[in-house]
Amino acid sequence: MSDQTYSSQNRFWGLLSKKLTKEANAQELQELQSILLENPDLHHHGDMLTEMWQQGITNMSPGSEAAYMRHIMKHKDEFFVEENPVRFNIAHSGSETNQGFFRNLFSKKKLIAFSFFAFMILATGAIYLFTQKNDTKTPTEQAISSIVTKNGNRTKIVLPDGSQVWLNAGSNLDYNNSVFNKDLREVTLNGEAYFDVTKNADKPFIIHTKKMDVKVIGTAFNVRSYNDERTAEASLIRGSIEVTLKNGKNQKLILIPNQKISVANDAIEALAEKPGKKPVNKNEVRSIPQFAVDELKPSPKYDIIPEIAWTQNKLLFENESFENIAPRMERWFGKKVVIANASLKNLHYYGNFENETMEEVLSYLKLSKPFNFKIEHDSVVIY
Repeated sequence: MSDQTYSSQNRFWGLLSKKLTKEANAQELQELQSILLENPDLHHHGDMLTEMWQQGITNMSPGSEAAYMRHIMKHKDEFFVEENPVRFNIAHSGSETNQGFFRNLFSKKKLIAFSFFAFMILATGAIYLFTQKNDTKTPTEQAISSIVTKNGNRTKIVLPDGSQVWLNAGSNLDYNNSVFNKDLREVTLNGEAYFDVTKNADKPFIIHTKKMDVKVIGTAFNVRSYNDERTAEASLIRGSIEVTLKNGKNQKLILIPNQKISVANDAIEALAEKPGKKPVNKNEVRSIPQFAVDELKPSPKYDIIPEIAWTQNKLLFENESFENIAPRMERWFGKKVVIANASLKNLHYYGNFENETMEEVLSYLKLSKPFNFKIEHDSVVIY
């Protein structure tokens, strides 16, 4: 095993323990997802430990589960033996095969598997003693399935009911696999996703976001709800959706095809601060609508609906400020964008890009309204 692989697997166990104890931040969850993509053999180990952890952790006192998981992970090397994955072939039968199996039962490779299961048994038993209670978990308490896309990546998934979801960069989608598609189909979204929902009138599909819930039966629509953006949006392509605003009044609105609802993430929006000035006071703010419903229209310049351009692998700017463009480029290319010259934030640009690099995009934009930029390993500075 290479030093890089060993380091990656060690990092995996640390990140997994933080996820199970709810101590992991968004960046660490994305890193964990990347390690799993690079090391598919870790999926099985992680799933088994997650399941056993969930079965015994329910009644731990606040903070104790985190401390205990750190203890378990600290001593994991006492139970694991690093070696190639074990593959059992049970396609053949007969006494000769069985005898061969038992002769090699405690060979080095088999010891790996038994070491792993021994660790699981010890961990589960210790959790049981720690909680001093039998397993009483209900189906609704099972582990949450979480799909995370880091900046620079987009992915497509198929949910257990057959619904298809395209997840944009810097997003995560969670759902409870043990209860999904029973009475309801519920997911929680932070980020942006395009949904093509399998129709089922008896089991509504609900997307929970920070500022609104979107309820559908069978339709195609886009939901954008990043925590660091000023507004959240739901854009309907076909079918119908019911949007419930989480504004204390639980207002409900029905959207028809080619409509979009925008919901403010904050009650007020501060005016752009001027360089060298103190933070704005209460007289220097303007109210923004709590929500607004608008018609979806294709861009006259590019003949594409801007709200779903990303699903066609297009990075589209339509008279957008550099301040709004910067976080979109961060997610699209996976590099931090810093606008060092504050006067550039209010410059507006048009552009439609598909396969261009970050350098090519910036070089094109500066042709209309000049600026300078410097691309480094994991960031770009605009000045």
